[in-house]
Amino acid sequence: MAGLQRAIKGQATLLERDLPFVELSLIAQADRRSRDPAYAGHSWFARRPPGAMRGLLLAAAMPHDTSRDDYWNLFASPEPTLVGLRAHDPFAGGGTILVEAARLGARPSGMDVDPLAVQIVKHELHPPDSVELSRVAVKLVKFMETKAAHLYGATRKGWTPLHYFFVHEVTCPACRQSNLLYRDLVIARDLAKHGGVVRKAGVHAFCPSCRHVHEFTNPHRKTLTCCTRTRSLYSGSFYAQSFKCPACGTASMHADLKSASCPRRLIAVEETRNGEYRRIRAANAHDHKQLTDAEAYVSRNRRLLALPTGRFNTDRIDARPVSLGITQPVQLFTDRQLAVFGRGFRWLEEAEMSLEVRRALTLGLSNALATNNKFCGYARDYGRVAQLFSVRGYSLPALSVELNPFHPDAGRGTLPKIFERLVRSCDASEVRRYIWSVETKRPSPQMMQFKPFRARSGIRCGSAASRSENDRSSIDLCVFDPPYFDYIAYSELSEFHRAWLDSKRLGGTPLLPDAANPVASFARSLAECLKAIKRRLRPGRPLAFTYHAATTEAWDAVGKALDASDLVVTALWPLRNDMHMGHHTASGNCEWDVVVVCRRAGECRKVPSRISVDNWRRTIGRLPLSEADMNGMKHAAAMAKSRYGEPN
Repeated sequence: MAGLQRAIKGQATLLERDLPFVELSLIAQADRRSRDPAYAGHSWFARRPPGAMRGLLLAAAMPHDTSRDDYWNLFASPEPTLVGLRAHDPFAGGGTILVEAARLGARPSGMDVDPLAVQIVKHELHPPDSVELSRVAVKLVKFMETKAAHLYGATRKGWTPLHYFFVHEVTCPACRQSNLLYRDLVIARDLAKHGGVVRKAGVHAFCPSCRHVHEFTNPHRKTLTCCTRTRSLYSGSFYAQSFKCPACGTASMHADLKSASCPRRLIAVEETRNGEYRRIRAANAHDHKQLTDAEAYVSRNRRLLALPTGRFNTDRIDARPVSLGITQPVQLFTDRQLAVFGRGFRWLEEAEMSLEVRRALTLGLSNALATNNKFCGYARDYGRVAQLFSVRGYSLPALSVELNPFHPDAGRGTLPKIFERLVRSCDASEVRRYIWSVETKRPSPQMMQFKPFRARSGIRCGSAASRSENDRSSIDLCVFDPPYFDYIAYSELSEFHRAWLDSKRLGGTPLLPDAANPVASFARSLAECLKAIKRRLRPGRPLAFTYHAATTEAWDAVGKALDASDLVVTALWPLRNDMHMGHHTASGNCEWDVVVVCRRAGECRKVPSRISVDNWRRTIGRLPLSEADMNGMKHAAAMAKSRYGEPN
């Protein structure tokens, strides 16, 4: 195998001349179902595809005349080919770019304004010893079980509770009558989907009058007859994003009802028993008693619980969850969940352990919060919890689910499974990744054994715009993914986790457009970040960032930021980076990013742009490309046309 020939100072890189963007897009598409233990310590709201980021980092380090064979050989090698280089990500997020850089042998450094992101990346780059972590994790879970597992009920006749199903009882603002809010009557189905739970019954449904649970063999059943009335299984009091009052017919939105703060009514419990199909039964008196016992437990033991304090900021990009009636983080959890996690976080405060183990266990508990809160729904065709932020926002389900966090062998998001993944994230492991097969011209799975690393990274909590003389002109590779103009405020989502952690405040101001003057304000903030990045970047080196937007305004802001920071575009590439995650733009589902490659203007000469969106389209071929994606590419090309250059 040919070794890495690094681009010398000022020389054009492969990233600027011949990035194999279609192949990397296909790898990203194939890779998205792979599970990489390194990223299992804590979920993040938008991780970049590891394979695509690996490809960008390699291309940024290689000279422009590198052959495709050499490039793909190095891509497929687990050897640390970037030893001696420093890779920097000023918007670290979930840490994909820095982890892939470290796996390639580079020395990682980075920053993020979100302290949760910083802790996640620190764990990824410098995890504790897995044996020690496992030992302490067992002690933590055993302590939590001893203190709070009784609130979820002992096994009865071999049946163990797994999921508890709730609906809200809302009050109509017009007539003041209270009724159950539900989208339909179906709790669970067995449609023989791959990965779904196999059930004895095809459909489980409840009666909203008596709350009896019915089982039907036929999974395509359409009606339910109970309490002298026949109802459609697939209709309810909530549809078209509003609740229709059965008493007066008034339609009300969640924000009108403050639905999330309304009383929740337990309607059913799903249980498991060895050798049996899961069963779903109506809630009984014992189940309801456990809820009141949990309320009394929290009241009685408040001083022993480390619970989130304070209130949600009301000045928000997304008005939820405040608009839904949740003003304090503590309101997002049931009394049982407060008992479990309050005990766990208090134990972590008081127990003796290393910094790395404490950080890992704190992240483990934090990660479990996403599957143990009032906003968890139920994937009823698969039989598992749909965790909070599966869609990037506070989405209130009509049928919410409380998971038994101590269930020993079932249920996604239980404490045993969360900590099992956490421990695996600390080890060097064999990872199933996709590489590009030169012979078959398609992605091919390969098991890659990455060596363990304990990277002493320079990751810190702060704004990308902050400046330091200590790291001036010290970066060889800079690849990053800044917030987009049509921005999801991840800091508002991470507040859910940060409320339980020591570091609740952001380390700087997030990169956000100002509503009064969005283009100018975003351009100004992004320019400050780019200027600071330039100071850290060695002379003669390019920087690259991924970006997508379907509007002219968003790309105008990028262009203005490049002008203000005296940067010239040396390449643009489309890259399918965000499959089925169309929550970034209001005007459509953008799955394709554009990779923007830049250099200092003084290191380039202006030349006519070589960018052709038509050529991109032909090269992309049959890969999905939406109208929003095409618009984004056209706007990106238009932005770069007057700002194009190549290295001197």
